[in-house]
Amino acid sequence: MIKLKKSNLQDLLKKWAAHFKVLAPSIENDEIMMMPYDENTFTMDYLNSPVSIKEFFYEQREVLFKWEQNENQLKTFDPDYSKLDNKLLFGVRACDAYGIAYMDRFFTKEFVDNNYVQRRAKTFVVAVNCTEPGENCFCSSMGAGPFAEKGYDIALTPLKDEYIVEVGTEKGEKLISLGKEFLTEVNSSISEDKKGLLKDVEGKFVKDFNISNMLELLDENFDNPIWEQLAKGCINCTGCTTVCPTCTCFNVVEENDKCSGSCDSCSTHSSGTRVRFWDSCQSESFTRNAGEHNPRNNASRIKYRIYDKLKYIEQKFGMKGCTGCGRCIQTCPACIDFVNVINKFADEYVLNEKETSLGECAATDLKDKNHNCTCGENINEFENMIIEKQNIPENIYMPQVAVIKEVIEETWNIKRFVVEYEDKSLHEKFKFHGQFFEITVFGVGEIAISIPFSDSQKTHFDFCIKKAGKVTSAIHEMKAGDKIGLRGPFGEGFPFEKAKGRDVLVIGSGVGVAPVRTLLARALEHKEECGRIVMIASAGSYDGLVYKDDLKEWGKMDGVDVLYALARPTDEVDAHVGYINDLFADLGLDWKNTTAIVCASPRRIKLVAKDLMDLGMNGNDILTSLETHMRCGVGKCGHCKVGEKYMCIDGPVFSYEDMIKLPPEF
Repeated sequence: MIKLKKSNLQDLLKKWAAHFKVLAPSIENDEIMMMPYDENTFTMDYLNSPVSIKEFFYEQREVLFKWEQNENQLKTFDPDYSKLDNKLLFGVRACDAYGIAYMDRFFTKEFVDNNYVQRRAKTFVVAVNCTEPGENCFCSSMGAGPFAEKGYDIALTPLKDEYIVEVGTEKGEKLISLGKEFLTEVNSSISEDKKGLLKDVEGKFVKDFNISNMLELLDENFDNPIWEQLAKGCINCTGCTTVCPTCTCFNVVEENDKCSGSCDSCSTHSSGTRVRFWDSCQSESFTRNAGEHNPRNNASRIKYRIYDKLKYIEQKFGMKGCTGCGRCIQTCPACIDFVNVINKFADEYVLNEKETSLGECAATDLKDKNHNCTCGENINEFENMIIEKQNIPENIYMPQVAVIKEVIEETWNIKRFVVEYEDKSLHEKFKFHGQFFEITVFGVGEIAISIPFSDSQKTHFDFCIKKAGKVTSAIHEMKAGDKIGLRGPFGEGFPFEKAKGRDVLVIGSGVGVAPVRTLLARALEHKEECGRIVMIASAGSYDGLVYKDDLKEWGKMDGVDVLYALARPTDEVDAHVGYINDLFADLGLDWKNTTAIVCASPRRIKLVAKDLMDLGMNGNDILTSLETHMRCGVGKCGHCKVGEKYMCIDGPVFSYEDMIKLPPEF
């Protein structure tokens, strides 16, 4: 074990400052801020910084990529990371160190976030353990403090006139080697002093959870009237998420540099930048869809934040979503204190004591202050995750340039776009999977669009796009020869394996025919592997249907029935005027051996599923696509998160049984 005399601390900081940009707790206008180290403003007399330190490696505004175009070319460029400084964050408290460990897990697994990786690789973290909790601190309840266990390179524990120095990573070893003249090896008995200090500090906390079974308590109170009461006070200022060390949500916007025309038309921009800004689930627009439908109201937004911090994040990632820093309580102008809310629940409800599993993590007793989650890998050492052991990954937010080859008008507000990659070799490398692409109109934005084609389509893609918002309106103005961007495919698609050897019922409503077409096309190409195939196309009128010619051709195939359910009669086809459900009883399918594919509104899906299950279908055999407000497509921006599920990576295809387990507002 290593120790550092307190009298040598500033000398050590000066030594480190010769190699890094050192940011340390400093006094400015009577506030404690993390600022460039200056021995005149530096202080160790602080509880914590008023805002989280996450902004030093996850900035409030970050460039995702740049683009330029002229008459002949459109090029994209990665952000310039060459000017990033090596930073050392000194004085990080345990709650923030845990937040760093969580962000390491969040941004460097599954889809690797290049912006975070680049900044995090150049950031060194020196934690200083707390000896005094603040009035709103409750890190001991969350198992995230007061002494750091994760997210640091070096951790200092203050004793009388010295610090115990503990090394957490290879980066920490480098810091030790740079300051070795100020450090002394000591015997392990000093660790007993640390244990005694920890016990003393834990006894000083005044804010605490008084429950032992968080999940059961949350489940009992999902519909508690308190959420409506809290909503009356909340002003949607988003301060709680801004200061939170584990909030990662962001929005994506376009910043256009210059215009080649004299009008305000978005299509005339010749260069621009796509950037992301911090966003908040407490913003009214956070889950609003293109048609102005918003599944969350004020009450469900407040509830979501608390459930996400105390339940959903841990179910998804095996780590606490709240570090107990208390900043959200401190900053809230409406005095919303979710510790008091949870304690109120605990006082009102008598719960049965029983073990509850959180995925692979069994740590549901939040009073277990020594709990160290063992789910997955050792997230304390960032180098083991991505940086030192692998090459920097590709930019997951960068679209590939594609050319529109043909535009087909399907309805008055729906067009089909046939596109191919500008670099045709990408088609040769393309592997079909997923359920949607992210389509970019450069200078306007990006939108998630379902895949309507099968895996046999190799040389081009086609997308059916309804004019509904800014991006879709802009793409409707484009013509053959214009260039767009493609990212994908993303998400879980309809599994063709679920159709093999079974009858197949496919139901699409309006433009909803497009998402279900991907599995239908595969089933038609491999009819010998399926039983009967029935397609029901629904719309307000015949003119509102897409793929009209395809529907007519499919109906001519042996073993395939194409039916229509319209709100208004037509002379074009023989259509039932009324609801889709009216047709089910006469289909004559083997309902216990049928797979149903349904795309409609969640309300309509539930009505269809009820009638199908009444006929004998199993809810696990009813598949649907839940396409919510998806912004990034890779499970990072948070807009499409429903409970613990990200629609873009855990869906959008779900069985009906899995769908009804999601929070009811969706």
